[in-house]
Amino acid sequence: MKKFFGGLIFVILFVCNSHLFAENTPLGLWVECEGRLATLSSVDKIDQMIADAKSLGIKDLFIQVHRGNRAWFDSSYADCAPYKKFVDKYKVDPVKYIIDKAGKNGMNVHLWINTFRIKKNINAPIIKALGTKILTRDGKKRLILNYPKQDLPDGGYWLDPADLQVQDYLIKLIDEAVIKYPNCTGIHLDFVRYPYRVPFYPGSQWAAGHGFGYGVDSVNRFKQKTGLDPFSMELTRENAQLWDNWRRDHVTSFVKRVKETCAKRNKILSTASVCWADRAYLSAFQDWRRWLEDGIVDFISTMNYSTDNRFARYISREAITSKAGSKVYVGLGAYLLTKKPLSLSEQIDDALELGADGVILFSYDVIKPNPELMEVIRDKSKSNSQ
Repeated sequence: MKKFFGGLIFVILFVCNSHLFAENTPLGLWVECEGRLATLSSVDKIDQMIADAKSLGIKDLFIQVHRGNRAWFDSSYADCAPYKKFVDKYKVDPVKYIIDKAGKNGMNVHLWINTFRIKKNINAPIIKALGTKILTRDGKKRLILNYPKQDLPDGGYWLDPADLQVQDYLIKLIDEAVIKYPNCTGIHLDFVRYPYRVPFYPGSQWAAGHGFGYGVDSVNRFKQKTGLDPFSMELTRENAQLWDNWRRDHVTSFVKRVKETCAKRNKILSTASVCWADRAYLSAFQDWRRWLEDGIVDFISTMNYSTDNRFARYISREAITSKAGSKVYVGLGAYLLTKKPLSLSEQIDDALELGADGVILFSYDVIKPNPELMEVIRDKSKSNSQ
């Protein structure tokens, strides 16, 4: 009799827990605008992506619509050549087409927007409009445009996040996207931080001029406010803290402005965030724990990309325990696990067990060509929705 009730309790717990994924823990998918699949280049590819996402049990699609200051929507600010090329060929708006079709299949669509990194696009409209002074510099006054391509952080040029013209420009671009697509679920920000190099430095006191964020506008306004010049001031603990907080607070103020823009249109705001909370805070000046505590974002997604399952679990736990009143999604790097599909399964299970509010997979470009990954995700979704 004890064995019977023990087994019954196990079954009840299994059934109850199996519904957590479907009801409370949506599965998301990052869909790149460019890359090996070029998903946003044709109607057929979009149709296939929607069909695949549905078969995988995807609830939230994160569709990349702005990258390198190029837009896959009709933008007045970014280079919308990709959008125009699509419309000329198919006579439909690619983003509206995705939103409408995804909605009919029970999926939400978040507009994924790369912010301060502009790849290697020296012809970006924002540079043409505002000049190269809006690009970031390092602590030795070296403009990022002058870096050898092999030394560029994250492989691209970066706008200076504390430049107010940059922030105004991006806010207008984001507001434009939200207005044009009233049926989208929300905005998803990426690269909403400062670039940093590896090995990384925990703040300007130790960076010896190798850190970034010394843009013209930012430095001038910091000097006016504090009387200190970040290039020449003595790097005492107090001075370094003032300068680091200045950069960190400007990223946060930008996210707040995006939140206000989204709130006006009844849209949610999420961010793709550096998964190591302390590195995010100290080196990327991305204080996502504060964003969660203060309700500045609706949720963050940690970019927890690792082949080490135990390490991935540690990182997931740290983020989830920081979520305060907001939500934490765990982003997992499927692209690293093409030959280890069972590791992806284990990382999903760990995130759910730890209490993640969602799991997002990076990315469709890698998952689609790998039947084993597709099968693992599909089985995981089915087993958790029965």
